[in-house]
Amino acid sequence: MENNDKKVEDIKKEIKSLKKDIEEIQSSCIHKEHKLIFKEKSVIKICLICEKQIGYPSNDELKENGFI
Repeated sequence: MENNDKKVEDIKKEIKSLKKDIEEIQSSCIHKEHKLIFKEKSVIKICLICEKQIGYPSNDELKENGFI
């Protein structure tokens, strides 16, 4: 059991480190290209490079992409 506890702790540390790496990548990304996706009852803009949520589309973008 103790061995599993150590494994879980190590995995959590690695996840935390990887999340920090993702945040650094996303903060330095210029979000040049994006896509629109439907998520949790709304359409959002997602960067194609770093996968960060970068906002909400305009009505024109919604129309161009067939959401309205």
